[in-house]
Amino acid sequence: MDKSPIIEMRKVTVRKRDSTILSDVNLRIDAGDRVAIIGPNGSGKSSLIKVMIGEFWHDTSIPGAFVKIMGNERWDIFDVRRALGYVSNDLQDEFKRDITGIEAVISGAFGSIGTNRSQSVDDLLQRKAMAALRAVGSSHLASREVSSLSTGEARRILMARALVNDPRALILDEPMTSLDLIGKGMMMDAMRALANSSTTLILVTHDPSEIPPEVERVVMMKHGSIFLDSDIASMNDENLSALFEVPVRLRKVDGRYLAWS
Repeated sequence: MDKSPIIEMRKVTVRKRDSTILSDVNLRIDAGDRVAIIGPNGSGKSSLIKVMIGEFWHDTSIPGAFVKIMGNERWDIFDVRRALGYVSNDLQDEFKRDITGIEAVISGAFGSIGTNRSQSVDDLLQRKAMAALRAVGSSHLASREVSSLSTGEARRILMARALVNDPRALILDEPMTSLDLIGKGMMMDAMRALANSSTTLILVTHDPSEIPPEVERVVMMKHGSIFLDSDIASMNDENLSALFEVPVRLRKVDGRYLAWS
């Protein structure tokens, strides 16, 4: 399997106004990695992702600092968006409209919200969109109006939309937000299916219970820095308690993680 780096960060610091929101971050994610980025709210997780997808720029005045996407320090933002499929709660809010599931997925090929007459949709793109829906267990939603779907169903549509470009990595930013138990179960099934394929998976969460058992590595974020970057076995009571600064208990039941404080 190709293990070339998809994302490399060295000495990355990001400042907004008078605040430092990321500090001295060193990170490498290779093709085929299955990584969970975990930490409390405000720890810098989403800011780290925004650096990955080109929304935030790091301090280039720091000697030796760089961000490389697929080996390149210079890249086109639209190329990055095609290469890194991104799913977030904010993106889902933009899709609350009367388009079908298949139209929403196809729109990912154009980086738009839905499709329009100026966009050329051929049979190949239709087949790729259906394949992406099948990959997340949602082919039955192809003809449904997105506005009529449950939150969990709509989020899987967005996952398929991110997959339609055959991205080098899929980034899921807090994918369980606002989901009920049924929705969380469907989302977990979709993540597990992707993790068992060749898809590079980057999951952002504040809850260890949302991490699929197929994830092999955990990156813990605290106060804008990487607190720990290691294999999943390092996600234990001691490290989680230090990360969240409260006593945390972690157990594995039927292959799934359960955490409480």
